[in-house]
Amino acid sequence: MALLPVFLQDAFVVARATVFRGWSGKDPWLRTTQVSHVPSCIGCDAMARKGKREKSIWAGAFQPFLLLAGGVILTFVTVLIVLYTSLGRELESEFGQFHLSQHFRGLRRVQSAVLGRVATDATSQPSSPAAMSQRPAVIGTGFSTTFAGASAMHAAPEMWPALEGGRAGVVILAHDRPDCLARCLDSLVAQPDLALVASVVSLDHPASFRKMEAVVEKYSAKFKIGVWHKPDDASLKVAVAKIAAHFKFAISQSFEVAGFEFAIFVENDLTLAPDFLWYFRLTAPLLLRDPSVWCVSAWNDNGFRELAPDEHRLFRTDYFPGLGWMIRNSTWPMLRDSWPAFPSTGWDHWMRHGSGLKPRDCIAPEAPRTRHVDSKGTNVKAGTPILKLLEKMATSSLPHGQLHDVTYLLREEYETKIRKLLQDGELVRSLDELQAHIPDKVPGRYHLIPYVREDFPGLAKKLQLYPGQPRGGWRGIIFSRHPQSHALLALIDRRQGEGLLPENELWRADPGNVITKAQPGQSCEMACSKAGLRCDPRQLEFANNCNALKQHFPCENGCGHQVGAEIPCYVHDMKRDTALQCLVTDESAPSCASMHPATTRLCMCTPAQNGGEQLA
Repeated sequence: MALLPVFLQDAFVVARATVFRGWSGKDPWLRTTQVSHVPSCIGCDAMARKGKREKSIWAGAFQPFLLLAGGVILTFVTVLIVLYTSLGRELESEFGQFHLSQHFRGLRRVQSAVLGRVATDATSQPSSPAAMSQRPAVIGTGFSTTFAGASAMHAAPEMWPALEGGRAGVVILAHDRPDCLARCLDSLVAQPDLALVASVVSLDHPASFRKMEAVVEKYSAKFKIGVWHKPDDASLKVAVAKIAAHFKFAISQSFEVAGFEFAIFVENDLTLAPDFLWYFRLTAPLLLRDPSVWCVSAWNDNGFRELAPDEHRLFRTDYFPGLGWMIRNSTWPMLRDSWPAFPSTGWDHWMRHGSGLKPRDCIAPEAPRTRHVDSKGTNVKAGTPILKLLEKMATSSLPHGQLHDVTYLLREEYETKIRKLLQDGELVRSLDELQAHIPDKVPGRYHLIPYVREDFPGLAKKLQLYPGQPRGGWRGIIFSRHPQSHALLALIDRRQGEGLLPENELWRADPGNVITKAQPGQSCEMACSKAGLRCDPRQLEFANNCNALKQHFPCENGCGHQVGAEIPCYVHDMKRDTALQCLVTDESAPSCASMHPATTRLCMCTPAQNGGEQLA
């Protein structure tokens, strides 16, 4: 098998020479030989002219035969190349850990010569190792570098960019809005890379199938696009359940029926940035090479125009962004069996908290590659605060092909560089102190701001971040810029800031903590007191996660997200929509005194003599 690429390359050379002779009656290699053996004896010129006339007569007589033979050989070689390259991709998909791509590198170069295109880049963007080594990976203002030896991906440069050859599909999820679908498809058809991926519209509202398909038909002349019909399910009564079921259907179809290796999911109330597909092609190899990355998203919850997001900069986040996202087929089996029937605050919150994918990360851009354009949706309506927020979002205008090296996002390199960047930062304990430091700011230096989730809404409002819960973070770190001065900021969670914040700024779990299951409808204050302990509200957050809940409750219907001061808890009331679910929260702050008749609380109880001392 290893010799086959060499054989095909040699066969290609022979076929090309044969066709060349058939077309012109000349052979450039033979002509070189004749010139190198020009006779030097007297009378040899006449002999040479005679031989040349005889050769021309011979070539003319056999020209049709040579042309036919060359064409047959060239066709045969081309078919072999296509079949062999396809086999290589299948093997590489199934056995990527063996790095088969390097064995097919030479063959793909031959295929490019035969088919007249660059196999891995339909737009002829430079992708050589030399060109890539000159592409900066921007971490922050004043910090621009390419990480030396950063990636195993440099060993297989043909993987950059990826998704060619039908390995990926773009799936647009639509319900009953033809106007939204048309806007989304307008932005999709403008993508230069569109021919490299399959395109599908997934529909879930039978009464609207005909009018939605009419929209699709208008675009079918411009590019090939399929339609999927989700079977109707009368048991789905509320919007969050219907949307979750549609996503499950679309993901299942993508990987189990269509056989995509990568799938990009887009809701039809989004439009796409100019380099939307290029962005996903460039980042797809991260899903192949870095097992700590499970998704790539086109969205940034903190990508507001006032914060001057950098169109060239991407980051890692353990908070699932959604709104245009890609996963690989190997991720779906991890989600399929536990996909929620009723995610009460949305399937996306379940992905963040209940899917079990943490601590794996997603890749996201500072400047979003999608834009929300509708005001009549389930959650986004005219005049609502969420719509006003979305209208402030930036959208990247970076042209196709201008985003380059992303190897700095590989886990080891990213963690090392971020830690060094933050260790060189400057600690500020309040926004008033930050204002005093800004005039003396050092270019590229981050200002480190400690925070806790309970106090985040007030901080987010002042810094014009997404309100409510901390979004876009990574290991408790949220990178941003000051809304007026654009000074670099790094908000660091006191509970996760070990090694980055001074000891007196950290909020640690009390070593004497005891996780206690309260009685149904009982508060943590009562449960801890009954156990001879006390409830400290600062310590409750250390039990606010699905892993802790699953150790103490059966969580028959999974672990989900909700809002309430009695969370974390288990819903024992069978009359509730969330019955038999374990619930966590990232919005409301847990309270020791809170209780609810439908839930059983999980409490973090602290020894009475230590209460409050650890966090004072």
